[in-house]
Amino acid sequence: MDVTRSLESFFRDEVDKAFKDEGLVPDQLTEHYLVHLLAAYAAQPIEDRPLALRLFEAIAASPRERRTTLREIGDTALFISGFWGDSLGRRAVDVDYYIDMGGTAYAELARGIPGTSAEPFGPVFGELAANFTRFVEVLMTISHRTARARRDRDVVRLYERWLQTRSGWAARRLAEEGVLASSRPVARGLGVLQ
Repeated sequence: MDVTRSLESFFRDEVDKAFKDEGLVPDQLTEHYLVHLLAAYAAQPIEDRPLALRLFEAIAASPRERRTTLREIGDTALFISGFWGDSLGRRAVDVDYYIDMGGTAYAELARGIPGTSAEPFGPVFGELAANFTRFVEVLMTISHRTARARRDRDVVRLYERWLQTRSGWAARRLAEEGVLASSRPVARGLGVLQ
């Protein structure tokens, strides 16, 4: 049994559902890229060197190495902020760090790396950079569906995240938990805790 192919099949269904839930209609190639990214990260460990250090190293690297490193930074940042963003809330490096690093890496890739041929995934990286936060919310939706952790502490963390970001994803999840009265976008400061 090919584990990667099974993971891709699983994530293809999850990504389709999450895009519908989030009201996001990406390019078909971007959707395929995201499915492949999720399957790859589910089957391999995440490199633990800080993304900022890796970005610094990429600046001095050869064009080919720079492209590879920027892609790894963007992919890692997207995966971590989407699947583990809620656990980063009280750390020195929070989810905003990962969002900034990932968006920057993908934007650089979309512009193209001098000294290399045209980037075949340029439009994909451009879409990921322009809508990085929306793609993070898609991964959060998938994470929520697959983990279904409903402990009180997790709900409180989710509420704190919503207070900070006013994320549509967090509002919908809080409404599902019965914490917010509605999953409709709520103006800053007008959230209703039930």
